[in-house]
Amino acid sequence: MAKILILGGGFAGLIAAKRLALSLDPSHEVTLVSPGRNFTFYPALVHLAFGECTVEDISFDLANSLKELGVRFVRGEVIRINPERQKAEIVGDDFDGELGYDYLIFAMGRRLATEKVPGFFEHAQHLLGVNAALKFGELVRNFREGKIIVGLCPDGRLPVPVCETAFALARKFETEMRDGKIRVSVIFPESLEAAFGGANLHIELEAAFERHHINVLYDVPISEILFNEVLSSKKHQIKCDLLMLVPPFRGHAMLRDLGITDDADFVRVDGFMRVHGMEKTYAVGDIVAFSGPKFAHMAVGQAETAAENIISEIKGEEPGKEYYHEIAAIIDAGGPDSIYLHYGIWDDSLYRLKKGRFWGWAKDSHDAFWLMKHK
Repeated sequence: MAKILILGGGFAGLIAAKRLALSLDPSHEVTLVSPGRNFTFYPALVHLAFGECTVEDISFDLANSLKELGVRFVRGEVIRINPERQKAEIVGDDFDGELGYDYLIFAMGRRLATEKVPGFFEHAQHLLGVNAALKFGELVRNFREGKIIVGLCPDGRLPVPVCETAFALARKFETEMRDGKIRVSVIFPESLEAAFGGANLHIELEAAFERHHINVLYDVPISEILFNEVLSSKKHQIKCDLLMLVPPFRGHAMLRDLGITDDADFVRVDGFMRVHGMEKTYAVGDIVAFSGPKFAHMAVGQAETAAENIISEIKGEEPGKEYYHEIAAIIDAGGPDSIYLHYGIWDDSLYRLKKGRFWGWAKDSHDAFWLMKHK
């Protein structure tokens, strides 16, 4: 019997747990540790902010979902890992102690490093959580006049909700923007191509921004936020009345002592999702030190890769499934300007870009199906 311990209950952790539970003999034990019981479908948080869905529509009880599969759920935080003893120390409401494992999967996601941008906590909003999305939505509903900025901080690595928020604002304030009462701007710390891992979509996306009267600013690496003003390391000073930014991403500092992380605390892995320097250990999702943006689609692919390779190891075989690092994303502009992008970050010979109202519908249908399937 193998004990498999998964640390993290986001997309990567959930998919890895389900894949293992459905593929392995019930004699094997799969345990997932997460600080909260609820799973949130993060790609829908823009819809939540703009009142297009409810919290109940985009979340479900993770513990109950896993219980039906025979996966043990532990609510708690991982404090430290002892790879020599193959133990993880957990502190939480329903467990306080050590959990042993034969195979370990790091799936804890990224940390929002708001401290890297002075003034972020005091003056900026973000959409990376239910409460944050609801708060921003309330501010939008009460906004009457002025300049709204949405954008990425350096190392924010999540461009799609920035674009979708800008388009949602343009739809909501169409009359006010036409009359000049409200202005919407989008900020990127580098080029648009860099934000999307090298994908060339600037012509289509810039044209869509222009049609919606959204101003775009490139090469603005935000370094500090003051009251009603954004500063950059390139000496920009940009006034604003409402600010929504994706903050810098970092990994988890508690992993540094293991010697498995890069300078930003993301975990280094090979193409099989195995952690460098730790046997029978894998990492998946936003915690992984891969280049480019961090999307849910990537986390799912990495989780499936790691799970399949663990199954191979349990069978006494060598891991054989390699992960392919790609973007498969839809930017929902709420109409004919919606964009579908499929791009190979490690192999730019893969490039597909399509536009049309269909892709917004496709995204909504996919999201609804995914939630129904995994609840």
